[in-house]
Amino acid sequence: MTESQPTIARRSLGRALERHRESHNLSRAQAGRAIGYSGQTIQRIEEGTQATRTIVVEKLCARYGISPGEMSHLTTLASRSKERGWWEPYFDIGAEETSRPKIPLFLETEQSALRISVLETEVIPGLLQTPEYLRVLQAAQLPMSDEVAENWRGLRTKRQELLYGRDPFPVLEFVIGRAAIDYLDAMPAAVRDGQIARLLEVAAIPNVQIRVLTQLHAASAGSFNIPYPGDATDPFVFMDAQDGCRYIEERRIVSMFEQTFGSAREKTVQVEEYLR
Repeated sequence: MTESQPTIARRSLGRALERHRESHNLSRAQAGRAIGYSGQTIQRIEEGTQATRTIVVEKLCARYGISPGEMSHLTTLASRSKERGWWEPYFDIGAEETSRPKIPLFLETEQSALRISVLETEVIPGLLQTPEYLRVLQAAQLPMSDEVAENWRGLRTKRQELLYGRDPFPVLEFVIGRAAIDYLDAMPAAVRDGQIARLLEVAAIPNVQIRVLTQLHAASAGSFNIPYPGDATDPFVFMDAQDGCRYIEERRIVSMFEQTFGSAREKTVQVEEYLR
């Protein structure tokens, strides 16, 4: 794990400590000086880009007057922040090339979220892709080494395996652009038929909706994911791109994306109906 890859435990710990610091009107530099650390270290802890020892968390809790019960919870998060993530084996080879440096936070949240809303305009969403479809998709993208491509496919397969094995199963909402479906016609018959069968298979799972856009819609600006963690952590928007990933956490902006998703969903039909 690199220090630039925040995890759920790190992010939850950092947010809690930041909230308590701000409630005491302390700057990061002031909080750091109180326990013998720099303001930059406090910033990295709060942003979740640095794991920290339980003793540091205990010192900050003491400075902020945090209750023993919450201190116990936060020190547990500090211990968990050092654990190896399920996704790490797929980052060991050419990590920076294999995936986006900050994507682990999204991968972890996806596996614990109670609900996930996904909008994809041009491709079948990753959680619905067959391995054969992903190979064709990779061939159409910018060149990458065989090793990196295989690593990415392994990550995608494991991601699906973990999610579809969850109990209780989360609510999944997919809104897909018609282009993503229509592009299947240009693929080898086996790839096309296998991907269509996979879409229908997943659509039949309780708690899953897969819908296809058939009209102009509010989300024409691009694709995005909204995971809903279901605990004290608010939902956020995750957007993947060629040059890296982007997280949007400001509640007002996240709400705009939620409204966009809802508006776009109104311009859809069930995937079963579209494929008839």
